[in-house]
Amino acid sequence: MKADRRTNRQTGSSIVRMAGRVALTLLALPVYPSTRLAAQMALPPGHAIAITNATIVPVVGDRIPRGTVLIQDGRIAAVGANVAVPQDAQVIDANGLFVYPGMIDAGTDMGLVEIGQGANGGDDRRELGEFNPQDAALTAVNPFSEIIPTVRVNGVTSTVTAPTGGQISGQAALIELNGWTPQEMAVQPRAGMVMTYPRMGGGGRGFGGGGFGAQETPEQQRQQMLTQARALRDYLANAQAYAEAKSRAGASSSEPVNLAFEAMVPVMRGEMPAIFEVETADQIRGVLALADSFHLKVILRGATYGWQLADTLAARHIPVIVGPTTQVPAPTDPYDMIYANPGVLARAGVSIAFRTNSASDSRNLPYDAALATAYGLDPDEALRALTINTARMFGVQDKIGSIETGKIADLIVTTGDPLDVRTTTRYLFIRGELIPFNDKHTLEYERWRARPRPNR
Repeated sequence: MKADRRTNRQTGSSIVRMAGRVALTLLALPVYPSTRLAAQMALPPGHAIAITNATIVPVVGDRIPRGTVLIQDGRIAAVGANVAVPQDAQVIDANGLFVYPGMIDAGTDMGLVEIGQGANGGDDRRELGEFNPQDAALTAVNPFSEIIPTVRVNGVTSTVTAPTGGQISGQAALIELNGWTPQEMAVQPRAGMVMTYPRMGGGGRGFGGGGFGAQETPEQQRQQMLTQARALRDYLANAQAYAEAKSRAGASSSEPVNLAFEAMVPVMRGEMPAIFEVETADQIRGVLALADSFHLKVILRGATYGWQLADTLAARHIPVIVGPTTQVPAPTDPYDMIYANPGVLARAGVSIAFRTNSASDSRNLPYDAALATAYGLDPDEALRALTINTARMFGVQDKIGSIETGKIADLIVTTGDPLDVRTTTRYLFIRGELIPFNDKHTLEYERWRARPRPNR
């Protein structure tokens, strides 16, 4: 804890020093010039595609100036400065452009909620009750959500979509933003079990609930928090006993199956991460205590006050999904605490990723990271937090998150740094398929741009 106190003192002073830096203008929305639609080209499936003369940013290695990425059968067949291009390959001359791995939003409700304009939108995010580990987000994902095209047009090719509500919400899924069925979209069908550790008070920023009303006295809030914490611990103890009994009985057991506890078995065995929604330092300490008691593989999500325990989290190799950073701090907090938190964690050695928390906001994912760079986060680390870090957290680093031979070809070709609001995406590939920019935003832009002008 001595190290944590040192980090706290450093954080307090660093936040003040960072205040003088120039922040990004996050109100700017992605620009959709008509050339973006014209830039798309029809490519027959199954053919090799070569992106040539581009600056390649693989994330896990040095940049490759004037390099080539060869895509074949949905994967990256070759990458480098001297790649042999097959004669029958479709060639995209990306001179002056950049190739990045597709970005991953580490926390959304993508495909579970639809836009509410006009007829009421669908909402499959929440189930009744406090403990619903058997609920799997993937089963409710709508592959044809109108929100999905508006997100991938800005370079986000994958998201972690998760249920909400209760203390154990259910199983998150890591999905690519293209496909005919949820199963086809899935990169990691059961990426983690989403839980919320209870907290006191109602004065936080609303990341996932678990608090109690301000009309109650502090002692009443404390007692309710303790009651919920005990209930969560008891549930985990019962799930652990179930997993142990299942292991002893073996595959031939004739005991009845409890679907809820059955879903908890991989969590209790450390095979599936427990994604804990937290905000305060006390919540984080409570989660670490549960991790010690039940040998859980933990990922923290939210962790607004994670900077207070940065050294501890780094020493214990606990990854943290931060954000959304585009939030208003509480009146009693330093004004830049939310924005500086990712940088403090990363400098301490914590592996971080970013989330937007909402499907409709997911298109602005790179700007959540960009805001953090204005308050101390290294830009290269910000890019890793949008790509390979997230892939590693969920065990899919061999599939997505960087530009390497053999990986799935989830790629974006851009005019510049994705964290810069002035950058536009010229080409987008998911599983090697060139995805058209046919979302509502671009189509409406083109429609009204081409409207006839009356003669006066």
